[in-house]
Amino acid sequence: MQLNPFIIRPIVEAALREEIGPGDTTGGFLVGPKDTAKCQIYVKESAVVAGLPVAEQVFRTLEPDCQIVHEVQDGDEVDKGTVLMRVAAPCWVLFASERVALDYLQYMSGIATKTRRYVNLLQPYKARITDTRKGVPGCRVLQKYAVRMGGGHNHLFGLHNCILVKDNHIKAAGGITRAVEILRSRAQHTFKIELECESMGQVKEALDAGVDIIMLDNMTMEEMREAVAYINGRALVEASGGVREHTVVEIAKTGVDVISAGDLTNNVQVIDVSLDVGEMKPSAVRQMALGRAH
Repeated sequence: MQLNPFIIRPIVEAALREEIGPGDTTGGFLVGPKDTAKCQIYVKESAVVAGLPVAEQVFRTLEPDCQIVHEVQDGDEVDKGTVLMRVAAPCWVLFASERVALDYLQYMSGIATKTRRYVNLLQPYKARITDTRKGVPGCRVLQKYAVRMGGGHNHLFGLHNCILVKDNHIKAAGGITRAVEILRSRAQHTFKIELECESMGQVKEALDAGVDIIMLDNMTMEEMREAVAYINGRALVEASGGVREHTVVEIAKTGVDVISAGDLTNNVQVIDVSLDVGEMKPSAVRQMALGRAH
């Protein structure tokens, strides 16, 4: 998955408008338009990196000709103290860009780092981990990109690229069979049909209706094992609902093919990322040294 500039540019522009408003009342008064500086962006804890193209877009939106060097790549696992990128630009650009660039890096790296933990837990099993649509509206493409950088997979990007029949759809259509009949008659032939099931009765009806993917929603481990045995390869099986790091292995052991977790993007511990003009500030060096000592 790639982040094309024309996709991320409007997201970044909106963030910069929020940050800068009519002008930076601190950095804008301190320096002149021709004053330049060099900075480094680094992590203060171990992490999986994600968001470097977005951070770069932040700087280039204000100064297209600034000089940027990536010291690592998205998807890399790095230790505390690792420099992620170096930027040479007008001082006012560094001041105006700093917080926005760091916020993207810390949030997206947090998603990638958590995703990598899930991926490592699932290595012995066939199930793949995917995201959901849960998260921050307007930033979904960034969240899903970060999941990919962590080694995970993406579920649907929106309502436009997948047929996912949920409980309210079933109610509106008057039942599972009827919902599938209507969708199959009207939707593009290129779309698979996924249906959310909360009971074995729904699983059986969905399978009889010929759906391609069955989502087991908030089922117990015993119910999931029963459903997987009954489906027996006749449809792809997804487990969803309440997935956490401490439950994902037991879910994988039921034999499901896919595990979707809103936890990847909805409960994120951000990574501590800093930007320093010149050398790393002494307090950051002390903080990282103290962390190593403990």
